[in-house]
Amino acid sequence: MRIISFVGGANKYTGGIGLASMPPLTHSIAEQGHEELLSIAGDLIPGIESLLKKGNEHYKVVAYPAYGRRGFSIGQFLNSYQLVKQTDFVTLHSLYCFPVLVGYLMARFCKKPYGLWPHGVLAPFQRQVSVRKKAIYDFIVGKRILNEASVIVFTALGEREEAKTLNLRSPSVIIPHGIDLSEYETLPERGSFRQKYLNGYEGPLVLYLGRLAPKKGLELLIEAMALVLQQVPEARLVIAGAADPPHFEEKVRDWVKKNSIENSIIMTGLIQYHKKLNAFVDADLFVLPSHAENFSSAMFEAMASRLPVVVSESLNLAPEVKKAGAGLVLPRQAPLFAEGIITLLRDAKLRQEMGENGHRLAELYTWDSTGDKISRTFKAILDHNPLPEDLYPQADL
Repeated sequence: MRIISFVGGANKYTGGIGLASMPPLTHSIAEQGHEELLSIAGDLIPGIESLLKKGNEHYKVVAYPAYGRRGFSIGQFLNSYQLVKQTDFVTLHSLYCFPVLVGYLMARFCKKPYGLWPHGVLAPFQRQVSVRKKAIYDFIVGKRILNEASVIVFTALGEREEAKTLNLRSPSVIIPHGIDLSEYETLPERGSFRQKYLNGYEGPLVLYLGRLAPKKGLELLIEAMALVLQQVPEARLVIAGAADPPHFEEKVRDWVKKNSIENSIIMTGLIQYHKKLNAFVDADLFVLPSHAENFSSAMFEAMASRLPVVVSESLNLAPEVKKAGAGLVLPRQAPLFAEGIITLLRDAKLRQEMGENGHRLAELYTWDSTGDKISRTFKAILDHNPLPEDLYPQADL
């Protein structure tokens, strides 16, 4: 098959990150033997460079100059018609961005089937962001993009449940994201991250790694950390990641000042992709009090690094974490998160046990498995066959 995928790139207006899962996701399709072209409006998404060096002749990337928060790109629009005309299947990633609109229009013009990954934008919390703008866009074209898709791909059953109230008409399947376990076979020596950001500090270290965004629950985390410091004053919290939108960083810093814990919080900004492992091995636990996550690559990367996790029960894969004993799954309340963090900081044996459990859980989610499931889904659509039964197909929501 020839497949083209449309996505917004690393964008200074949104923290300069883009959808970090896109490079390995599209690469996993190419690894199944298909020709995959990733069309990006904006700068390259971090992580693509390493995948291009792997020498897969089927995987190609083209990035067009883009402007504004939604990735408006004249170049992508003008060059996409001929590319889509020669392809078999189109994939769209997210919803409220210009590249998705381009991919949708070209798929309709060329009469090509397309699949859409919401990547969490249909979660109730996300729907409350920019409500009026999204309502206008949905009325004009957004609902058509969703309802005319050959398939909507959710990454967890919980993500699909959250979209039920939208009454979408397109069929859907569940295909989790994955991680590249080969990157975690040999972990770096402990100490370099602490040396760079904490002057070699050897005390208890709690790590948050991800975007600084409203849905991530950072206000709750900072309130919880203030409570932790009352009982474990030597603890430190690292908040690693770029703000999305950029001005959100100031809000996070205001929360830190409000709780008077400036001396115990380290904000590193965006960490380069190949340096994340150093952060994981130097931390004692990973924390994520997010309102909603359809997969959370950072959580799985932490577990693959044998790091125990403390996460909110609102994550779609939180039940899997709890069942595996890979960490503590808690309601989104600062005192409960503080209690969970303190429990793990004081119990090295429990941290080690949960870390090993998390590694075993992460082994179940590989990009090879993701690519196989995507490939079988597309083939079923092109052959006019039923969607694969093992992917929990659902005709309507």
